[in-house]
Amino acid sequence: MTEYTAISFAPVQGFIEKSRKLRDLYGASLILSYLSFRIVEKAKEHLGENSVISPGLPTVQEGMPNRILIKGKFERNDVQNTLLKEWQQVLKICREWIEDNLGIPKEQYYWSQPENQIGKHKGEWERWGSHTWEIFWGYGDSVKSAMEDLETRKLKRDWTGINWVGESSSLTGTDAIAWHQLGKEEKEPGRLLNADEQQELKRFYYRLAWVLDEPYTRNYKVRDSIPSDEKLEEYFQQETSGKFMAPGERLSIPELVKRLVTLPKLAKDIGMETLDEGFKDINREAGYWTGWFMGDGDKVGDKLQELASRHQDNPELRDRQIQEFTNLMRNWGKNFSEKKDLFPAGKGRVVYAGGDDFSGVLYTEESQSEDQSEEKPEKIKPIEAFEWLLDLSSHWKDLQKDIKDKLDFQFSFSVGFVWAGHQVPQRDILQHCREAEKRAKNLDRDRVTIRVVFNSGQFVQWTCPWNDLDILTKYRDRDGKTWGENPNWNHIYNDWSQLKARHAIRLRIIGEEGENDLSKDIAVSLFNLYFDNAGDTYKNQRKWANFTGDNTNLKIISWLDDLIQVGWQLCRNSSI
Repeated sequence: MTEYTAISFAPVQGFIEKSRKLRDLYGASLILSYLSFRIVEKAKEHLGENSVISPGLPTVQEGMPNRILIKGKFERNDVQNTLLKEWQQVLKICREWIEDNLGIPKEQYYWSQPENQIGKHKGEWERWGSHTWEIFWGYGDSVKSAMEDLETRKLKRDWTGINWVGESSSLTGTDAIAWHQLGKEEKEPGRLLNADEQQELKRFYYRLAWVLDEPYTRNYKVRDSIPSDEKLEEYFQQETSGKFMAPGERLSIPELVKRLVTLPKLAKDIGMETLDEGFKDINREAGYWTGWFMGDGDKVGDKLQELASRHQDNPELRDRQIQEFTNLMRNWGKNFSEKKDLFPAGKGRVVYAGGDDFSGVLYTEESQSEDQSEEKPEKIKPIEAFEWLLDLSSHWKDLQKDIKDKLDFQFSFSVGFVWAGHQVPQRDILQHCREAEKRAKNLDRDRVTIRVVFNSGQFVQWTCPWNDLDILTKYRDRDGKTWGENPNWNHIYNDWSQLKARHAIRLRIIGEEGENDLSKDIAVSLFNLYFDNAGDTYKNQRKWANFTGDNTNLKIISWLDDLIQVGWQLCRNSSI
């Protein structure tokens, strides 16, 4: 009897979201892909080259997802040992690089396990090596039963929290700061560092930030040339310093590792895909907005279950179709991340494309020049972001056709897109992306939710099916100007605002009459006036329910309100 093994590990989204810089996102995705890749390699070593059913392209590390399906029984201990061994090796290489490069004597490092304590007492790095990941697996005599067993086992957690004392990471606020005297002595919970310890902590991060400030020239054996504390203080007064790491950052061990693995030298030592040396971070100065996107295939789990349920009398054909599906997805993800024409020149990057899920950012790159008189890079405009989004769904049309032709089912993506002000923390932006993507899925999938997040943290959002996203391009202002003529969006925005202020358009139900007391006529009439009778067209085609989930007046008015708020933010003639 043939057995199957389904494997997964966590946390994935939490690991990615604890990120401050674009480098952290890349580092997180590189680590996750690397760990999945090593599990797949070990499975092939134990069970044969053809044992991997999913993911497709098992020899390609980049974008390797963490959901793995194996033909054969891959023991839980083998999965766990492989994951922990590889993760601990990543930690070891990063730790030793720090200890070799900061010019701090080795005897002053207390953050790892001394040799005489091996097998007795773990240091902080060893604790993270053992307790970062939850590992899940499932077995069955069919693909379907193995996948179901995996989901059942996920209900039981496989994770241990790491205790900490004193100051915590400036990113998460819950994990201990990584520095050389971490673990020097047992401290009472909650005791803050004293003045001398604070000074040593500052010295550690100033040295680390200096070494990393020119990562491709200072990344090995520079400890003898590190400036004095006074010189470092002076150095970091420059606006061009602290690009790779700001001296005021206080990172936990995994946060620090995510940053370090983007150094090509360290990535190569680990055996990991490398980030190109020409990489530039995001310009998040005042006035520089950024566009973040996160997409996910719709009901991928259901589709895998459907494929697993097919051809019960022909297991080889069933397994081949699952492989075909995952190959199509991973090939698409690989091609998507390598597209040369995906973004305006120098204004975007795909961070991750594992097949059925992907993420990236539209942004203006930081200038690497120290010449203060140099003209600042041109901002990416809101209208550019929207025009890019209009074309996004065209990039998976061929994939949809291939899946339909070869496997006979429909496939679609839902996406969350966030246009964010420069003061919105990156970790908050990622959470907004996830919420926007979830909203797109909850409103019947195959659509995009656009969320505009202001520096205050407030936001407006609008969800629309991909096929109807171009409705914003059909706007015509009072002067008759259309999309190509920069129509004045203030016209509809001001009219809408006035009507809301006078309660002619209401966004909530008042009184005992309820829904019957809420008329959509004025709102739809205004929509018709500015959008070439689109409201009547949608009514005749019975499309309102497709947009809003139902045909209630409140839902229709709210959808129109969202459209106008987001359209005004992205499409008006503005330089924000």
